[in-house]
Amino acid sequence: MTEDIGDIISKGFDTWKNNLNICLPFVFSMVITSALLIIIIGSAVFVTIPSLVPFFSNPSEIEPGPILDLLPKIFQSMGIIITAAIIAIILSLFVNAFFTSGAIGMAKEATKSGKTNLTDMKEYGTKKFISLFSSNIIIGLITFAGVIFLIPGILYILPNLSSFPNLPPDDVLIAAIPLLGLGFLAMFIHMIVISLIFFPSQFAIVIDDLGAIQGVKKGFRFFMDHKIDAFLLFIIMGAVMMVPGLFGSIPHVGGILSLAISVIVIQPLVIIWWSRLYLST
Repeated sequence: MTEDIGDIISKGFDTWKNNLNICLPFVFSMVITSALLIIIIGSAVFVTIPSLVPFFSNPSEIEPGPILDLLPKIFQSMGIIITAAIIAIILSLFVNAFFTSGAIGMAKEATKSGKTNLTDMKEYGTKKFISLFSSNIIIGLITFAGVIFLIPGILYILPNLSSFPNLPPDDVLIAAIPLLGLGFLAMFIHMIVISLIFFPSQFAIVIDDLGAIQGVKKGFRFFMDHKIDAFLLFIIMGAVMMVPGLFGSIPHVGGILSLAISVIVIQPLVIIWWSRLYLST
């Protein structure tokens, strides 16, 4: 029988309090993905445009003149830099899938037995990261389908772009802006709905040991069978994820404090709460 949301929140908090090591997958993921992005993209920039590197080491001394002089070289190297960025992002997604799988596995063990360790992270991460990565691609494609809401506005304004770089007539812009605005709003709502409906899929994949497609289907069925509980927990999750932002305005340490609260407290709690909801059904 499903626990009520109050029990899931309070018992999940106790589980987190007794297993603070559940934050480690998120710490490792943040450190490794940041390093990957810096090393791969930084190396591409260093190799293709070495004269740009001093601007990164002294950003406060950047002047527009020298940057403008480097623009032709930057454009010539854009293909290499974009390729490096794509490689870095794909590797980061794999890393994130590994540690997310590991964190869910740790939350599962902590919820069932009261204790977990990094061995659980390694076991579940190694076993399920490919399936989780694949499911993220599937859900990402479903989310990307939301661009269809922009088509009416784009089709309306497209015939008037033949005179580019001149702007379309005012009457066309006046009609197109509401269409595009409504399109962006519908696309945003679509993204939120897809995120909510398929959010349980990652827990189905790890906790029930399913493949990507089976996990996406099971996550969807889980949401449909527990719409109210899933929606309430999604709202609570959204609210607590805003908490770190409250500390961001503190001078000097706000950014670090906000990041620490997010990685050490909020993200582990969210994983534990959703794992507990999934396990209690």
